Amino acid sequence: MEVRFLDDLAKVLAVLVVEEGSYTYVDKLGNAPSVDLALHYIREALRDFHSLLRKGSLEHEELRGLLEDVGRNINRLQVTLSDVSKIEDRKELRKIVSLVSSKALALAAFYLIPTKGEEEG
Repeated sequence: MEVRFLDDLAKVLAVLVVEEGSYTYVDKLGNAPSVDLALHYIREALRDFHSLLRKGSLEHEELRGLLEDVGRNINRLQVTLSDVSKIEDRKELRKIVSLVSSKALALAAFYLIPTKGEEEG
């Protein structure tokens, strides 16, 4: 089964990792043993993502592009959720949640690397 637009979900998780300084959602999703729990953890992450959107300001302003990209393509995230809900095989679920979590961590790392000015200060 193909789950489409995983990168959009990874972007949501990456924003939460960087902005909140917490790996909670990545860890929970990456270890989800069932589809219903995976969807529950995604819902929790999306709820906090909505809070960030409503707040309007970011501690890490460089994330603005990711926020806008996800916002422009919110319909793709709905496709991803629908695809995840149709996964029937645990091995396939494990592969998908591991891939999303890994992509989120890789993307977050890009934003967590200190810039040259921060390294010297």
